[in-house]
Amino acid sequence: MILNFPQKFDINEWFILGALLCSLLVFLLVPKRFPNPITPLIVLVSISFPSILDHSLAVNPHNLYNLNDRKDYEIFDLILYLVYPAFGYLYVYILHILEWKRLKLVAYLMIWTLFSVVFEITLTKIHVFVLTGWRHVYSLPVYIAVLTITYYFFIFIMNYQAKTTPQEH
Repeated sequence: MILNFPQKFDINEWFILGALLCSLLVFLLVPKRFPNPITPLIVLVSISFPSILDHSLAVNPHNLYNLNDRKDYEIFDLILYLVYPAFGYLYVYILHILEWKRLKLVAYLMIWTLFSVVFEITLTKIHVFVLTGWRHVYSLPVYIAVLTITYYFFIFIMNYQAKTTPQEH
């Protein structure tokens, strides 16, 4: 895989660099709340979903959108994937603090879904995403599914960690 440089360095590249800095600050400044093995798993799942979806929907035969200024893969596409883990981490971090169940959990999921769509619209306006067939309304069920799977994955790994870690008295 060849990583091309941007055709021109403009607002989308600056935004990605700023978002990367903010993401790093999330991991540096937010107090640790989870056992050590949990955070890397959340990071991996938060990179995996966008990567799988982009490599399924943003390429032929669908080609529903492009990342950044080029149709081909560029270095800032890769850097963008490093921004996503902070969102996944904050999603489960806040949820873990709130401990919401049932209707409040559904409301939380919907708030994050709407936030994600608004963020996606913002990224489209600054050309981080260039839509060629995708519509933002299509993102609603995608975000609902991804956030729900992330929630259940988080619950699973937290329960697994609790079962496999010896309890101190």
